[in-house]
Amino acid sequence: MSLPLRRPRTTVAFTAIVAVLLSMTSLTTASLGASSRPATSPATCRPSQLLPSMSPPRGTYSSSAGFRATLWFKNTGATCAPIVDNVPVQAVSGPSHRPVGISSLSGTVAYPMLVLGNGDFVYATVSIGSISTAQFKALVRVHGSSCSPKYAEGIEVLANPKIASDSWPSHYFALPERVPVCTKDYFNVSAGVIEKTPVGFIKGRLETNGGPGQSSRYRPYPGTVWATARGGELFGATVPASGYFEFRVPVGTYQLTGSSPLYGGGTYRCRGTLTLTVEANATVKENAICVEK
Repeated sequence: MSLPLRRPRTTVAFTAIVAVLLSMTSLTTASLGASSRPATSPATCRPSQLLPSMSPPRGTYSSSAGFRATLWFKNTGATCAPIVDNVPVQAVSGPSHRPVGISSLSGTVAYPMLVLGNGDFVYATVSIGSISTAQFKALVRVHGSSCSPKYAEGIEVLANPKIASDSWPSHYFALPERVPVCTKDYFNVSAGVIEKTPVGFIKGRLETNGGPGQSSRYRPYPGTVWATARGGELFGATVPASGYFEFRVPVGTYQLTGSSPLYGGGTYRCRGTLTLTVEANATVKENAICVEK
């Protein structure tokens, strides 16, 4: 089954498998609001004025949860409107970025136009569902299909070079490690619907509180931190040796977690103690603590 990538003025088809949603852990994009259509439509965003980034920069991955990240696009130019309402992505491998799985997801309703002022952001979730879960294996059995996995080393945002007004620039993002992608019948690569919302910031430090033979004072750790929204959306940042981090998130409520290669080889979880409520243009401070025994 294929779903079309809906474009208001031009249609380009990308393959998408709806059943893959059942194979993933909860990573839904809540509808956080969009701008109303103005009386006079603004110009279409040019790819050159939309600056892409991914949060965390290399995403997070585990065999049980798969890969999760958030794609951001910042408008660096004049007020404009994106021409698409979901971001087509593909999993790729090797230096030539050879595709091993492609997907996009389009809703069945007409979305209001998103209008971006200078400095505004839109975002979309991107994920690769784990093929090791019993749920995914059951899905394959029920549909009498199979999964022939190949390993992806990156995620590539796709643009259509034949359309001069295409809003989204092509861009490559490395994965944290090689991730298995199901390439036969069921693609487990998914990108969510584009959302626009006011953003705030989470700021703090990833740190340990001691350990055997150490003093009880807190020391910084390098690693990764991420904030999980109530709807399952994931946002975060890579943390340098100083331990300090700051990253943007849509307004909402979050739980902060983290990991460090110095803490159980990155397999243990460091956690914040508070539930964070982020408001527009405000910064919330919280540390992720790696509790040593």
